[in-house]
Amino acid sequence: MREETLKRFFQGEATASDLAKDVAGSAKRLGSIASRVDIEDMEAEFCVTRPMLGALVEAVLAGSLPPDALGTIGFALEASDKFVWDGDADDLLANVIADWSCPEVNYPLTLENVAKFRAWLAGAEQYPIRLGDGATHGGRLISSRQKKSIERHEKRHRST
Repeated sequence: MREETLKRFFQGEATASDLAKDVAGSAKRLGSIASRVDIEDMEAEFCVTRPMLGALVEAVLAGSLPPDALGTIGFALEASDKFVWDGDADDLLANVIADWSCPEVNYPLTLENVAKFRAWLAGAEQYPIRLGDGATHGGRLISSRQKKSIERHEKRHRST
């Protein structure tokens, strides 16, 4: 997955299909609870907003982006040094990204739950109080995801 493709989607320069192709295959299962996401970092910071997450939700509900792609995207946003948002100013934005990055805890990425995310992001419904405690359930680790940074395509070409 390339952060630049996600940024381009947010800017309206890449389609949901482009993003779906980019995200596909970037998450690798390493064991029963462990996975790794291959992510190519972008160079400059980019501020994420609620309407941008809303565009992702609409792409899922339109069938252009698979619901599970939100898990990879949420993790990429959280693991990124370049995607930024003010979680103090917009707690909902931070909560939705966290929910997507670890759907095992509160909200599995089903179409029904994606519709709930749409309602919360649009302000049509109030976001519920979070009951999860991170990636554990009853003191048992249920999910572990790691980022594997991949070299930018342009850098590889310049060095060869």
